[in-house]
Amino acid sequence: MCKVSLYAIVAAIELAAVGSPQTLSAQTIANGNVLVNNILTNKDGKQIDISFYLDMSTLKLKKEHKLRFTPLMVNGTDTLALSPIVVNGKSQHIRYLRNPKQEDQGTTVVRRQNGESQQLQYSQKVDYKPWMSQFDLAMHEDLCGCGNKLSEDNTPIKHVDNRPARPEVSFVKPKAEAIKTRAEKGQAYIIFPVNKWDILTNFHENTTELNKITSTIDLVKNDKNVEITGIDIHGYASPEGSYANNTKLANNRAAAVSNYVKNLYRIDSNLFTHHATPEDWEGLKAKLAESSLEERQALLKIAGDNSLNPDERDHKMRRIYPEAYAIMLNTIYPRLRHSDYTVTYTVRPFSIDEAKELLRNKPQMLSLQEMFLVAQTYEPGSQEFNEVFNIAVRLFPNDETANLNAACTYIQQGNIEQAERHLVKAGNSPEANQARKAVEQLRKYRAEYGDDYLKELK
Repeated sequence: MCKVSLYAIVAAIELAAVGSPQTLSAQTIANGNVLVNNILTNKDGKQIDISFYLDMSTLKLKKEHKLRFTPLMVNGTDTLALSPIVVNGKSQHIRYLRNPKQEDQGTTVVRRQNGESQQLQYSQKVDYKPWMSQFDLAMHEDLCGCGNKLSEDNTPIKHVDNRPARPEVSFVKPKAEAIKTRAEKGQAYIIFPVNKWDILTNFHENTTELNKITSTIDLVKNDKNVEITGIDIHGYASPEGSYANNTKLANNRAAAVSNYVKNLYRIDSNLFTHHATPEDWEGLKAKLAESSLEERQALLKIAGDNSLNPDERDHKMRRIYPEAYAIMLNTIYPRLRHSDYTVTYTVRPFSIDEAKELLRNKPQMLSLQEMFLVAQTYEPGSQEFNEVFNIAVRLFPNDETANLNAACTYIQQGNIEQAERHLVKAGNSPEANQARKAVEQLRKYRAEYGDDYLKELK
């Protein structure tokens, strides 16, 4: 429905809008003789209000002439023509009053009073469509009364952006690490002769498995930016056999692996440690859960029965489910005999330029603060900016600040689900609570305008 006021005094438009009304700059039309000014656009729920003034004070219009202006909302192939404005000369207007035409229904028609200061206020509300989140306001000009097509003689007035403002978030600079301590971890499956702990490098795949450990040590040892602070070997045995014997085997085998590695390097022997888990029941339960054994649920129940000692559990599985147990001996138990290794080290601090380079290939060397400083060198919201915080939370998945900053990047992208996933671990700081309120605002936007609207946030 068109709402037009002629010769209006300036009025305040007070509408409950998603964003603040936009007052846009002036533009001339009709060969510079008419000024379009006080252009105001306001989104009010499901409608947009377009208003402006036509200042015709300098226009001289012959009495037989008329001008026809049609405001247009244009976004690519989407166009909406608003109700037209007709400015008549004296004689033309008299004829109009005597015989209004059907084509002029819904049109604002006014007579130009030559030589007088004259303004026309125009206002129209239209139903909001998704493409109107931003559009170009243009004016079609028919200066000869010949009814030329709307695709011709259009004068750009202003680009209008009605997208709601993105909710504000606050990124937090992480605290500096006094000492950057890191660790490289892995598993080696070294095969020992039955009831022995002698390391035979040419036995099964032992050479390959031992190389896993030494390669990790070499990787750290040869890095000039780090200093090794510990090399730990954790030995595990499988549950078959007596717990007492498995305790002896696991400890001695862990010591054997540690001594083997120690003898290969000129590293302070005090940096080497070893310990053992006699029987890897946690590993057994995990592998049973992943297995296709029909009896896996019953076996899992026995394996998790802490009212039984380890030997009783193993004997019960073997006695009740002998066929399944035989399969376990061949397919699961060998993978429970492993040596876990951990190489711990400290890392020196890095400049921003150094940190940028390391972020590409060795991000684990960086502290959260160093990554934060790298992010500050990129445009906020850019792909590079967001990627830094994604790397940070991937390396520090339980850190509150890392999760908060990652959530903020997703809020800026309008990704509610990813933001909420990180906010679960973001703590309860004022910044985290601000981010949660921002997510609630995004939910309101999505409920009112749909998912696509979130991607349009400025």
